[in-house]
Formats: sequence, structure tokens, C-alpha cells
Amino acid sequence: MKQRFLTLGIGIILGCSSLLMPMSSTANAATNKQLEEKKKAIQEKRSNVQSEISQKKDDLVQIGEEKSAVQKELDKLELTIADTENKIKEKEAQIAAAKEEIKKLQQEIAILKEQIKKRDELLKERIRSIQENGGVINYLDVLLGAQSFSDFINRVSAVTSFMEADRDLLRMHQEDKALLDKKEAEAQKQLEELNKKLAELEGMKKKLDGQYVERNKLLAELKEQEKDMHEELLEFEDEAAILAAQEQAIKREIEAWNKRQRELEEQRKKQAAKQKNNQGNKVGAAPEMTNGVFMNPATGRLTSHYGQRWGRLHSGIDIGKGGRTEAVPIVAAASGEVIKANFDRSYGNVVMITHVIDGQVMTTVYGHMESLSVSNGQRVEKGQLLGYMGNTGHSTGPHLHFEIHHGPWNGSRSNSVNPLKYVNY
Repeated sequence: MKQRFLTLGIGIILGCSSLLMPMSSTANAATNKQLEEKKKAIQEKRSNVQSEISQKKDDLVQIGEEKSAVQKELDKLELTIADTENKIKEKEAQIAAAKEEIKKLQQEIAILKEQIKKRDELLKERIRSIQENGGVINYLDVLLGAQSFSDFINRVSAVTSFMEADRDLLRMHQEDKALLDKKEAEAQKQLEELNKKLAELEGMKKKLDGQYVERNKLLAELKEQEKDMHEELLEFEDEAAILAAQEQAIKREIEAWNKRQRELEEQRKKQAAKQKNNQGNKVGAAPEMTNGVFMNPATGRLTSHYGQRWGRLHSGIDIGKGGRTEAVPIVAAASGEVIKANFDRSYGNVVMITHVIDGQVMTTVYGHMESLSVSNGQRVEKGQLLGYMGNTGHSTGPHLHFEIHHGPWNGSRSNSVNPLKYVNY
């Protein structure tokens, strides 16, 4: 996305730069149309970006709703898991209590077993006694051995007590054994049920934990998607802001271009009227607009080079009129501000223009002109008419003396450079 912004910015800047440079009359005729087309393209791009922004906002709303729904599920799962954990703790406490109860029961069972063991020994002893003494007959011997009726009654009562005691002993023995079996069965059943319920609860918790992990993972994914969408939305909003600024810049440039065209048209009308009034000659063609830093300031043949001449520095080049009878236009080699437009004893009618090119100050000088079409402090565009080729000042014939300086112009011409580095003759 950022690469796309960079490409877009570079493309717009390069496109606008080429459009904003002053052009020839043929190119000027199409400039406004090109600017309008560029503005339309940016407006269409803005519309597409706004659609993307709207879609991203809708997507963010949707993913926000999904996040909310998943968060509600997580909250519900947390409550269910907490409730299940509490139930597990309850069952674990019940199992611990049941085990403790079983432990107590086992102690009671141990006592019962000891009682049963003693009763078994007693019953065995009774049986042995009965076998050794002839069983029931011994009870008759006891009764028949009475010495008196009172003794008989006492013996009958004693025998009856012995027989009832034997029956009670047998009954208690049977009841204790039945109670033992019942308690063991109940305790085992209770423990099995508790363990079964605990296993169910633990299985349920495991399932809930798995669901919680899945929901939490989904929530994390939704948050990551939301973060990415926010970043994309910010990038689209940045792009929309850049496009809006570019659209406004192009609108202002169209307005400025239209204004310049009106001004240039007015200047052309004035110059045409002036030329008609002051000269009987017709005006020649202006030099062709080029895309370099500087364009040729006039048409014609190179008649004198830059360098030493007659023992002194010839700080520019000369372009001759070459016998042409029509007025030869001289134009600004680059856009800038006029810092001098008047008569000079050496240069004659001269125009000096300050330019700022790639952050560097440069100065161009146009000397020996017949007339001037600009004034001090005036902003001029590349290719704009400055005047006409002449023979004013220290001149041996009609020509243009053209200089380029790196930095401001000075009387010693120490900043001058060979103009043929920038123009072609």
C-alpha cells in the first residue's frame, strides 16, 4: 500500500511538473485540457478511494459486531466453566466425605466382623456342647433333676432363657450380617455414583475449555484483522488527503494557467500593437520550447563563443540576426524574476533574470535588445517574450548577447559559465 502511495505521488508530481513548465504556443493550446484531464483522473481516483474507505468502515463495523458476539460467548463460557468448576469441587468434597464415611463404615464393619466372629465362636461352642451332651436331652435332664417344684420352675425358667438366648443370638447374628452386606453395598454404590458424576463434570469442563480456547483464538484473529483494517483505512485516508490536496493544487494551477494565458495574450496584443506602430517589419518566430533546464533564448546562428576574446573574458555567447529583416523575438530561457530591465551603456537594452533551479540560484542576461517587453520585479515564465533582437549598447551589429551565471550576477562576471552547457546552437 505504501509503495502504491509512493508511485502515485511520484506520478502526480512528475505529471504536474511537466504541465506547470511554460510551453510553446502549440503546447500551450493543449495545456489546459491536460490539466483538466489530470484533475478528472484524480477526482476519479478520489472517488475510488472514498469507496474503499466506506467499504473498510463497513468491514470494521461488521468485524466489531463479530468481536462483540464472540466476546459474549467467551463471557458465557467463563460463567459456565466457573459453575462447572464449582460443581466439580462440590462433587470432590462429596467424594471425600463419602470416602470418610466409608472409612467410618469400614471401622464399624470391622467391629461387626469382630462381633460376628465372637458369636460364631459362641455358637460353635454351643453346638459342641449340645453334641457332647446329647443335644435337647440335656435340657430334659436339667428339668428332671429338679429337687422340688420350686426348683423345677426355676429350672424351666432357666432352660427357657437359654433357648431364647440362643434364638436371639442367631437372630442378631443374621441381622448383623445382613446389615453389613447392606452398608457395604450402599457405600460402594454411592461412591460409584459420585465418581461417575465427577467424570461427567470433568468431561464437560474439558469440552468447555476446548470451546473457550477456540473462541479466544477466533477473537485474537478478529482483533488482528481489525488492526490490519484500521491500518488500511488510515492508508486510504492518507491517500484521499493527498489526492484532495493534489486536486486543489491542480485547480489552482488551472486558475493560474488561465490567468497567465490572459496576461500573455494581453502582452502579445500589446507587443503586436507596439511592433506595428514602431516597426514596419513583421515579427519572426520565437524559439521552440524544450524540456531542459534552459531553452534557447532566440533563433539564429552562433556568432561568438564564450571565453577569452581580445584579451578579456567574453562572458557569454552571441546569436546573430543574420540579415533577417523581421523582428527576432527574445524569450526567457527559464522561469524566474526580472531583476533588471533597462538601458545599460555596455549591454544596451538588457534584461537580467534570477532563477531558482533545484535549490540553486542562477542568473541569465539578455543584452543589446532593440526593445524591452518586461519590467523590473516582474515574474516571467519560460518562453515568455522579453523583447526583440537589436544593436544597442557596445555592439557591432544586431545580435543577442546571452549569459548564464551560477549564483547572482556581479560586475566581474566571475560566476559566469559557458551557456552552451545548457543551450544548443
